[in-house]
Amino acid sequence: MMSTSVKFPVTNQELLAIAEGAPVRFPASFEEFWELLGEAEYNVEYLNQEIIASMSYETDIHADLATQMSHLLKEAWAGDKHFRVRNGNRPVCIPECDHAVFNPDGSVIGMPAKYYEYRPGMNAELTPVLIFEVLSKSTRTHDLGEKLPCYKKIPTLLQVIFIDSQRLEVVVWERPTSQDKWVETNLNQPDASLFVNNKAILLRDIYEDTSLLSE
Repeated sequence: MMSTSVKFPVTNQELLAIAEGAPVRFPASFEEFWELLGEAEYNVEYLNQEIIASMSYETDIHADLATQMSHLLKEAWAGDKHFRVRNGNRPVCIPECDHAVFNPDGSVIGMPAKYYEYRPGMNAELTPVLIFEVLSKSTRTHDLGEKLPCYKKIPTLLQVIFIDSQRLEVVVWERPTSQDKWVETNLNQPDASLFVNNKAILLRDIYEDTSLLSE
């Protein structure tokens, strides 16, 4: 069998040569995905028997929004040992969506955590209660059209938060614990707030120190 380093690009430079900055897809087995995940410099996800590869480069505003949201989530769950905030380097596996594997920009995991383990030292989260994504021009369709339907199938998940990096707007999808349906809320004012762990987070705090807050 051809090695992953030969069959698929491994470095950001190799991916850029064929992708021109946009996500690119390769037909692949689940095993090939995990092998590439351990080698690739770039962001690797898996859906519908395809590897979805995208550059690991972040724009300033994407990095700022992801960092700030992670900080706010840590504050909201401070001192609560039943949950742990994860950054965007932690994959989430969704067996209910044909074992899709995504790398959200951040998540909150219910503890004790449960994992899908490919092999010792390589695993993915199974018990997120909250996931957030920072939307960009190149990822918007994938995030909303493909990842969101899979996220909704995670049994433990209660909130999916999409933070727009092109305008001041946050979209929150929530599943009340007593219901089996999702409710969408759109927020676009600086003083609008969303609630996580029964604590309010203002949009102005998410977009703090970004140009979008002053527009």
